[in-house]
Amino acid sequence: MLRMLVRPSWRRWTGIALVVVVALAGTGASWAAQRTDERRSAAHLMDRYTSDVSRAISTEIQRYGEMLTDVAVAVGAQPDLTATDFTWITNTVSNRRLPGATSFDLVTESTDSGVAGLQSSWRQRGARNLTLKPLASGGRHAFTVLRRSLDGRNRPSGTDLYAVPEAAEALRDSRSSGGFAVSRAYVLQSDRTLPVAQQQLSFRLAVPVYHTGNRFGGWLTMGVHGHDLLTAMLQAQTSGAVAADLSELNGTVVQTVAAASAGRAHDYSASLDRVARITIGAHTWTFEVYPTDALLRESRQGIVGTTFRVAMTITALLTLIVGLLASARNRAMAKVDAATAALRDDIERREQVETRLRERELELQRMVLQDPLTGLANRAGLDARLAECVGPNTDIALLLIDLDGFKLVNDVYGHAAGDAMLTEFARVLHASTRAGDVVARFGGDEFVVLLTDVPDEASAVTTAERILACAAATPVRMGEDAQTIRASIGVATGRVGDTPQELLRRADTAMYQAKHLGKHGVQVHHAAMTDRRTAQSPLVEGLTGVLERGELHVVYQPLVDLADGRPVGVEALLRWEHPRLGSIAPAEFIPVAERTGAIAEIGLFVLKTACRQVAQWGDLYVSVNLSPRQLQEPTLVHDVLDVLARTGLEPHRLVLEITESALVDESTGIAMLREFRECGIRVAIDDFGTGYSSLHYLTRLPVDILKIDRSFVAQLNGTPEGSGIAGAILRLSQVLHLTTIAEGVETASQAAELQLLGCGTGQGYLFARPMPAEELVELAETRATAAG
Repeated sequence: MLRMLVRPSWRRWTGIALVVVVALAGTGASWAAQRTDERRSAAHLMDRYTSDVSRAISTEIQRYGEMLTDVAVAVGAQPDLTATDFTWITNTVSNRRLPGATSFDLVTESTDSGVAGLQSSWRQRGARNLTLKPLASGGRHAFTVLRRSLDGRNRPSGTDLYAVPEAAEALRDSRSSGGFAVSRAYVLQSDRTLPVAQQQLSFRLAVPVYHTGNRFGGWLTMGVHGHDLLTAMLQAQTSGAVAADLSELNGTVVQTVAAASAGRAHDYSASLDRVARITIGAHTWTFEVYPTDALLRESRQGIVGTTFRVAMTITALLTLIVGLLASARNRAMAKVDAATAALRDDIERREQVETRLRERELELQRMVLQDPLTGLANRAGLDARLAECVGPNTDIALLLIDLDGFKLVNDVYGHAAGDAMLTEFARVLHASTRAGDVVARFGGDEFVVLLTDVPDEASAVTTAERILACAAATPVRMGEDAQTIRASIGVATGRVGDTPQELLRRADTAMYQAKHLGKHGVQVHHAAMTDRRTAQSPLVEGLTGVLERGELHVVYQPLVDLADGRPVGVEALLRWEHPRLGSIAPAEFIPVAERTGAIAEIGLFVLKTACRQVAQWGDLYVSVNLSPRQLQEPTLVHDVLDVLARTGLEPHRLVLEITESALVDESTGIAMLREFRECGIRVAIDDFGTGYSSLHYLTRLPVDILKIDRSFVAQLNGTPEGSGIAGAILRLSQVLHLTTIAEGVETASQAAELQLLGCGTGQGYLFARPMPAEELVELAETRATAAG
C-alpha cells in the first residue's frame, strides 16, 4: 500500500522538476539563437551598406567626370571663349546636386615669358580682376583663369596648379590620356586660408579641353571635398547606419582621402568591420566601413521575438513531458491515438493536395485572362467582361487607347525601355479609373478601359482627359532622358442591341480620328465619323500613276530676312489636285505615300521640279523636305547629286529638311547627311523641339539649320514666359553656330519679337502663303515696283 502511494508521488515530483529544467534550457537556447540572429543581421547590413556606398561613390565621381566632359566639349566649341560664355555654359549644371564639389576651373598652361600676355588676354575676355600668381618652378605654369563657384564660396582665380604636385600630376595624366583623371588627396589652395579645423582633404578631377581641329586649350577641373562627398553618400545610402574612411596607398604610405568615422560604435565585434576597394581613374581607394550604434540597434529583433521563441520552445517541451508522464493505463490508448493521428495526417495531406490544385487552377485562370507584362486583363479577359456587359446595358463606355510614338521609343531606346513605358502607363490607367472599371492591354501599345455605370458621354470624356493629364504628368526615365507618355483615345458609348465587336469598332474609328486630328487627344464616336483607314483606300489607288497623270504640283513659300523683309530663299511644298476628290492636303496623302513606298518617286519629283525652277531665280536657295523613308534608300545621295547636275543648281543653294524622328538610325540616315554636307548641301531640322533629340546627341549631328516649330512661335506674346522655348532654341543655335528659321510667323509683333531674340529668318502667312512659281514671280515684281 505504501509503495503504491510513494510511486505516484515520485513520478509527480520528477515530472515537475523535469518541466522546470526543460523550460530553463529552452529559454537559454532561445536567447542564444536570438544573439546569433542579431550578429547575422548586423553582418548582412554591413555587407549591403558597404556595397551600396562604394557603388554610390564610384557612380557619383563617374557622373562628375561625364559632366566635366560635356562642359569641356561646350567650352571647346567656342572659337573665342569669354568669361560670359564660361558663366553661361556652367550655369546649366551649377544648380545640380553636387556633394562636395567646390568650383569649375578653366586652367590654361603658360611659360614664364607668357604670364603677362596670358593675364592681359583673359582680362580683355571679361576676367577683369584676374591676377596670375606663378609659383611653380621649371618655367611652366598652369593657371586657373576662369572659376565658377559651386558651393557659394568666393575663391579668387589665378592660382598656379603646377605648384601643387598632386594637382600637377592629375593635369599631366589627363592630357596624356586625353580623358578624365583624378588627383591624389591634398588640401586645396583656396582652402589653406581657412582655420585648420575647417580644412579638409580634397581631390581634383580634370579633363582636357580641345578646340576645333583637335587643338589643346587647357583643362576643365573640379575640386571635391572628400569628407563632404563621403558624408553625403553615407547619409543618402545608409541614413547614418555606418561610419567610414577612404584612403589610398601612396608608395608605401597610406594616405587618407576622406574621414567620416567619428560616429563609429565602441562596443561591437571587430568581425563587423568591412573593407572594399574603389577604382577611380588610375587610383584605387581603400574603403573601410564601421558600424554605428544605430546599425546595432537596427539589427536587434527585440523582446517580442525572443519571448515568442521561448514560449514556443516551452510549449513543445511541456507537451513532450506530458506524454512521458502519462500513466500506464493510457498506454492502450496510445495505439488508438497513433491510428487517429495517422488518419488525421492522411486527411491533412489530401486537403493540402486539394488546396495546391485549387491554387494552381486559379493561377492558370489568371495566366489565361491576365497580361504578364502589365498585370492588366488581356484580350481574353476583356472579351469575357464585354460579353457580360455589352447588349443589356447602355450605361457603359469603352475607351480605346493607343500610345503615340511608341515605335520610335522602341527604335531609339530599345524594347526594355518600351516595356517600362507600357508598365508605367498601366499604373497611370489604374490611378485614373475606378475600382469597378475594367482595364486591359489590348495588344502591343493599345489599351482598353471599360467604364460601367456611366451616366452620360461627358463622364466618359472626363475620364479619358484625366488619363491623358496623368500620363503627361508622369514622364518615364530612359537613361539620361525623360519621355512623356502621349496617347490618342477613342470613346464609344453603349447602345441598345450592341455587340462587343461593334462597340470596339466604333471606339477604334474614334481613336484613329483622334490620331489624325492631333496626337494626345480624345475623340468621341458619332454617326458621321468614318474609319480613316477605309477612307484612305481611294488615296492608295489614286497614288498609283499620279505623276504620269500630272496631278501633283509644287508651290513655294518665301523664306524672308526679318530685318528688311527681303526673300532669301523658298521652301518647296507639294499639292495634289485629284480629279474626283479635289484638293488633298499633304497631311492626308504623305503618310499614305510613305506607307506604300510611293514617297521615294514623289520626293524625287519635288526635288527635280524645285531645283529646276529655283536655278532660274538668281541667288535664292530652295529648301526641300526629305521623308524618313527616303533616307532608307541607298541611292538617295547619288539621285540628289544627279538632279543638281542636270538642273545646274549649285549645291550651296539647296537645303534638305528632315524631322528629328528621321535621325534615330545613325548607321544610315546620319551617314547620308554627312555625305550631303561634304558636297556643299546644307541640312535643316524641321519642327525642332517636338521630337526626341537630346542636346548631347545634337552636338554630333551634321546639321546647319534649326527650324523653330510654329507651335513655339505662336506662344510669343511679349512676355518672358511666351518666349521661353523659342529663346532657348535660339541661344542653343548660337552656341552650336547654327542658323535658325522661325516657321508660322503670322503677325508683325511675332516677327519683331523674333528679331529681338536673335532670329534672322522667318516664313509664314505674314509674308506670303504658298503659291505657284508664276504667282511668286509676280509678287516679287510687284513688291520691287512698290519699293522703287
